[in-house]
Amino acid sequence: MKYKVDPKFFVFLALSIVLWQFTNLAKPVSVSKLVNVTFKAPDGDYQLIDDSVVSIETRVTATGLRLLFNSPYNKVYSLSTESMVESDDQFVLLPSDIESQLQKEFGEAIAIEKIFTAELAVPLARIASKKVPVIPDVSISYKQNYILKGALSVSPDSVRISAPESTLSAISALNTVPLKRDNVSVSINQPLAIDYSDLELSSVERTEVTISAEVVRFSEMVYEVPILLPELENGMRLAVFPPSAQVVCKAPAEILKALDSGAFGVTVDFDFSQGMDSLPSRLPLRFSYSPSDVLEVFFSNDRVNYILEKQ
Repeated sequence: MKYKVDPKFFVFLALSIVLWQFTNLAKPVSVSKLVNVTFKAPDGDYQLIDDSVVSIETRVTATGLRLLFNSPYNKVYSLSTESMVESDDQFVLLPSDIESQLQKEFGEAIAIEKIFTAELAVPLARIASKKVPVIPDVSISYKQNYILKGALSVSPDSVRISAPESTLSAISALNTVPLKRDNVSVSINQPLAIDYSDLELSSVERTEVTISAEVVRFSEMVYEVPILLPELENGMRLAVFPPSAQVVCKAPAEILKALDSGAFGVTVDFDFSQGMDSLPSRLPLRFSYSPSDVLEVFFSNDRVNYILEKQ
């Protein structure tokens, strides 16, 4: 004999199961899982040196429905570090502070039972600042009969930078980005960026400096200048060969026209009080004086032969 089941029975069964599930989900349950957090840097001279997510094991109590539809484990929470403390040369958040902040994020419907961490290290570093010199990375070649007058200048010649103390201590100078100029015959005055690549800095005073190079046309003249010899003790006399030096001078033509051999003083570069045993095979030369308004001055041969003899 066959029995026919009323379809209403299946509807009633389904509703009963759903009701049973909701009844169970409405009961409080305790769950332990990992809560993901990051940190916000506090106001002041601090910087986060790591922005990775940190996981904290946390036990919470809430209804099953709340955990099902509003689980605290599916989010990343940003913790304030204003109440951090310093311990053993690092910054930490205490468990009570962590729990207080997370409880505010979870709301009243989800109660934190326990935070399974003693304290949480905060990846912070103190920010310091200092001025460092800027070194120009500049390569210049000049057109024939042109030369740099004076030295290449950088303005400003230093900049203030800020960074974590450990980073800052390793920086003694900054370079500009490379600049290469060939066959130059006119003066240079241009901005040039400072190379901050590969440097983890918090802030910089400026991003570029101005490079200046005064380029002038020059002439060259050779002067025959007598070598001035020192008077020696113990009746010794010094003679050098040749007795004069060829001095090469580079300067604008109008300056060279006003010069003669008397504008240069040349002598031997050796301290005879050191004793005769340390004399070199040939004596080096040096300028005792030379004009200050010339571009370059040098010897065509900066060493001479000599003879030491008793008078």
